[in-house]
Amino acid sequence: MQYVVVRRAQPPDLLVSPIGKEYLMIQFNNVSVSFKDGKKPVNAVKNVTFAIEEKDIFGIAGGSGAGKSTLLRTINQLQKITNGDVIVNGKAVKELKHKELHDLRRNVGMIFQHFNLAESKTVYENIAFSLEDAGWKKEDIEKRVTELLDFVKISEKRDVYPAKLSGGQKQRVAIARALANNTKILLCDEPTSALDAETTNSVLKLLREVNEKLGVTIVIITHELDVIKSICNRVAVMRNGEVVELGDVYEVFTNPKHEFTKELLSHGQNFKLPEEVVQNVKGDIYKLTYKGDGATESILSQVTAENKVQFNILHGKIEYISSRPLGILFVNFSGDEKSIQAVIDELKKKIFKLEKYAR
Repeated sequence: MQYVVVRRAQPPDLLVSPIGKEYLMIQFNNVSVSFKDGKKPVNAVKNVTFAIEEKDIFGIAGGSGAGKSTLLRTINQLQKITNGDVIVNGKAVKELKHKELHDLRRNVGMIFQHFNLAESKTVYENIAFSLEDAGWKKEDIEKRVTELLDFVKISEKRDVYPAKLSGGQKQRVAIARALANNTKILLCDEPTSALDAETTNSVLKLLREVNEKLGVTIVIITHELDVIKSICNRVAVMRNGEVVELGDVYEVFTNPKHEFTKELLSHGQNFKLPEEVVQNVKGDIYKLTYKGDGATESILSQVTAENKVQFNILHGKIEYISSRPLGILFVNFSGDEKSIQAVIDELKKKIFKLEKYAR
């Protein structure tokens, strides 16, 4: 596949996508990674090909050993590529020499599950360290660190050591440190796995601000599907080193194609009709799935009223994926058989999916 290199003032040397509409910040082209674990050969990543566009918040999901972390680390060459190419901001990373590779790593920030802060340095010193390494002047470092502390909302912790911080505060310091060199790409390796639910939400809100206000392209690997649902716009699902599903988060989560994705999502959703409810219901039960605006509209009420059929909601919920609603209802109907069939036929036209529940 051919990609045309174009030049713009900011940022430079981005790639035009095959359809010529969006710029690609990261491109995986038949990427494979193999190594030995002791004497045992491991094919950690197998022929992965996809693109991450500028300003995406891109999620990579999958179970333990799927190859997520290995693939992520090829972006800044912390993991060498066995075959294929990773192209970042218009340059093939495996061809970068020492200074170019150092510059790449300086401009690709990274945060981790366990924060990786220097315990012997204060919050200020942790953030300033990479700027000192890059040769910034002292007065510029002071200004930049102060800006970042304000942005991540921990200015009052400037002179505190990491041991005195909560998990959420540590991750905010790590995010500020990763952004210090005017980062264009932020890699997140299980960034919320060590945090509680409330803290996770606050950190994800901050990452969204990093993306929207600073224009940073973010790549998140996680086994937590709620993280991807709440913040990512696109997702790749990995299994045994391969990408088995790729696309818009809402479409992948509401209409998965691959059996592994379906299984993965079923574990995460944990939403089924309680057996005690099933036992007490006479007649057929139907599962209704609504997407988009249909999830918040009164379609069921309208259709049943028009056909003089009554309905009973046995179980249901609405959840939001990438800020778009998905609704699921389990219902049964009462009325004459012909009218119920008319309701079923009409609902099939107006909602995303109607399925008869298998008892």
